[in-house]
Amino acid sequence: MPLLEVSNLSIAVQDIGSTEGSIFVEPYGPWLPEGFSRAIADLSFSIERGEVLAIVGESGAGKSISALGSLGLLSAGAVVTGGTVHYDGTRLRPTKKLEKKRSRWWRRNRTRKRIGFMEELADDGYRQVLGTRIGVLFQDAVASWDPATMIGDQAGEVLDEHTDMSQDEIVDRVLEALGEVQLPKVSKYVSFRHEMSRGQAQRAMIAAALVKGPDLLVADEPLSGLDPPVAAAVLEILRDLKEKRGMAMILITHDLATVASTADRVMVMYGGQIVEQGPVDEIFYRPRHPYTEGLLGSVPSISRKRLVAIEGTPPRIQDVAPDRCAFAERCQYAVAQCVENRPPSSRSDHRLWHAYEQPS
Repeated sequence: MPLLEVSNLSIAVQDIGSTEGSIFVEPYGPWLPEGFSRAIADLSFSIERGEVLAIVGESGAGKSISALGSLGLLSAGAVVTGGTVHYDGTRLRPTKKLEKKRSRWWRRNRTRKRIGFMEELADDGYRQVLGTRIGVLFQDAVASWDPATMIGDQAGEVLDEHTDMSQDEIVDRVLEALGEVQLPKVSKYVSFRHEMSRGQAQRAMIAAALVKGPDLLVADEPLSGLDPPVAAAVLEILRDLKEKRGMAMILITHDLATVASTADRVMVMYGGQIVEQGPVDEIFYRPRHPYTEGLLGSVPSISRKRLVAIEGTPPRIQDVAPDRCAFAERCQYAVAQCVENRPPSSRSDHRLWHAYEQPS
């Protein structure tokens, strides 16, 4: 049984200029609220215990919205319209009715993305696992910290909320977690956001995400905005903690070099669709989808004399019809049927892809 299993997830995003009132409708199945456009349609994926699943694709491919949607952590500008999520066999409810007051409260506080805050937006079932059994690293670690509260106190929020630990025990556990990510324990506990570098803020966020010992860590572009040496150090910390704790990890990234050295399995997304997924070695050495081939062609290699860019620009996910191939307009192998219909799924061993057979 997979640790996390997402089936037929559908997400809609709010149209520019539309009123926010239409989001406050209780969903009971697939639907499309007024003022919203479909962004993700019938997306399914899973992750096993101890596995590292990398979700890759260009910016705007739908990587983050898909992962956060499966965790019930979408903002008021997006809503899950259908699908099921099971965590360790327990069904969770990613669709949630938001009161207008709370939605506006989200907009005022949308830069605060610590789990202690995000739990307030999630369904009751998610509150039992977010921050405890599921840890989340959001993009932009610096903005995720409350500037007026000490880092250590924020990192201990989950323990205060979900355990009977005393304040002294919480402090000790947070100090231990800060040490695990190679930060000076006491000095960083009493630090504030403005006193930390981006790399330190990201490492502190890792400590906060792992303080309760989760089974799954969801890392959304964890190396974004970091200098190469700092990014390498953060990645090494993530690898070490994953091996030490035996936890699973969903790694959302556009950095294929990181994927090659870290992931067990890869899920390639384009235009809000999964175009290919499979073991990392097979994806890298035998891509079956033209978009995957194009991504790999843009990665520097000793054996490659020049990089090959994918012509054109990626579409907005809300502009892609779910029954069409999102990549058809940029694909060098596209034929008429690619534009008219989305290619059916093909399976081979542990692989899945959506593409017609390419000409030899």
